[in-house]
Amino acid sequence: MQSIAIKKTALRNCILRLPDQEIDAVEKFITKLLAQRLVKKPRPISLEGIWKNKGFEKLKDLESEIGQIRAEIGNSILRREF
Repeated sequence: MQSIAIKKTALRNCILRLPDQEIDAVEKFITKLLAQRLVKKPRPISLEGIWKNKGFEKLKDLESEIGQIRAEIGNSILRREF
């Protein structure tokens, strides 16, 4: 028996192969199914505080550090040989 994740991926792939005109019908069908069940809507997830206590607060001038890193990356890219 297939796992739920595999089934969901297979369904997504099937939906992607549908002609554009059929997408509305699929949406209506799924909306109808969800209305029949008491499915909770996903809560929004906040990324606030994701970088807290990761060491960035120790940097005195974060903006200049970011600028310096961007310059280093840019120079590294320019030095590459293709």
